[in-house]
Amino acid sequence: MVLRVVALALLLLLALFGAIAVRTMQRLPDMTVYFVRDLGAEFTLQATHEKVGRLDPQERVRRQVAALIAGPPPGSGLATTLPAGTAVHGATLQGGVLTVDLSSEFEQGGGTALMAGRLNQLFYTLTQPANVEAVSLQIEGQAVRLFSGEGLEVDQPWVRDQQPELPVW
Repeated sequence: MVLRVVALALLLLLALFGAIAVRTMQRLPDMTVYFVRDLGAEFTLQATHEKVGRLDPQERVRRQVAALIAGPPPGSGLATTLPAGTAVHGATLQGGVLTVDLSSEFEQGGGTALMAGRLNQLFYTLTQPANVEAVSLQIEGQAVRLFSGEGLEVDQPWVRDQQPELPVW
């Protein structure tokens, strides 16, 4: 009799542990968005996290770009470089390469630091989750080789594994 009570108690304890684990996993953030941190003489990126759930690639990109445009949490000391008018025309994921087509507003503005920050924010954010290994950037349907009036070279595709450290510019 005592053995049955102990076995039942263990079974209930395992069920409780399983329920807690499932609820905890449902609350964990699953989208990482990178914002710019001003270090004084240079800039870098800092990650923030959100919970969005399972999304198809196009909807995930729309949410990621919208989060970048909306900016960081108030009082975080972070900033965004993406202009408000930026729109996502399309996004497809094939063989680990995410091809993203953005509106021309994405490359408006100027200043090398601003434009480098914009590309860094976009690329590091879009290579989350792990199934995205690289990003191929298009603006108005055209592959980007030189970005903005600053003429920043853009790798096609931009491969995250070749950029393991957060950038400093």
